[in-house]
Amino acid sequence: MAKIIITGSKGQLGQCLLDAAIRFPVHNFLSYDIDQLDICDTQAVYQTAMETGATAIINCAAYTAVDQAEQEREQAWAINAKAVKGLAEVCDRLNMLLIHISTDFVFDGVSSTPYTEDDLPNPLSEYGASKLAGEQFALSYKRGVVVRTSWLYAPVGHNFMSTILRLGVQKDEIKVVCDQTGSPTYGPHLAEALLRMVTQIEASQMPDSLMGLYHYANRGSCSRFAFAQKIKEVSEFRATILPVASSEYPALAKRPAYSVLDTKKISAFFGIVPPCWADAIRPYMLFVNHKP
Repeated sequence: MAKIIITGSKGQLGQCLLDAAIRFPVHNFLSYDIDQLDICDTQAVYQTAMETGATAIINCAAYTAVDQAEQEREQAWAINAKAVKGLAEVCDRLNMLLIHISTDFVFDGVSSTPYTEDDLPNPLSEYGASKLAGEQFALSYKRGVVVRTSWLYAPVGHNFMSTILRLGVQKDEIKVVCDQTGSPTYGPHLAEALLRMVTQIEASQMPDSLMGLYHYANRGSCSRFAFAQKIKEVSEFRATILPVASSEYPALAKRPAYSVLDTKKISAFFGIVPPCWADAIRPYMLFVNHKP
């Protein structure tokens, strides 16, 4: 039985992983958020891994305040880059598997076709640059795996989906940018994929061949505006959604205009075929409408 540490366990993806864990009884999951284990404290991570006998770390901890990162550069880099270097060092000392989560924000958005793992990153923001540095640290370790995702949302926490649903009942009109295109990714789908990856790597006779960089996002793409329209279609709130240009909402951090991720590699190596982005909205609504 593999013992898997999940860092950032109270975040969106961390909670999704813990919810999915029940379907993977072959593993023992050890969950830690920052109040229990700060990934910036490499010695504490090492001590925890040693004491628990953990065999893998799934790192969901991250600095994700994209605009704030422009002003809090040191903090963003400490969590998204330097701390990942420490995780890789711990995993190297203890021969553990490291799975690190990254982002579509490592790209500049000038492409018109989905980004593959071979495309060169060119981040536009401090957030994107710090995440790219974290990727490089994770991939420098021989048992490091990086999974990039995009436009993540889940039935827990604050995200684009929860914001649109809240504004949809509070306002008569919602303005949503129409010139940013990506792939909305449902947290439970990503969590399931990550646990399938861990399971296959642990069972593989050639685990080193499965290390490296992968993309996971729900299939298909849309603009933020089209995403909001689909949310309204399913939830039937009253607000009118109006398309606007990104220039009408100036932000400290520049976003990639196009950040669709190609997921052929994860399908080829792990047999994981992501569901379509539009098919995830109803499961989300069913979950939030039936929460106790």
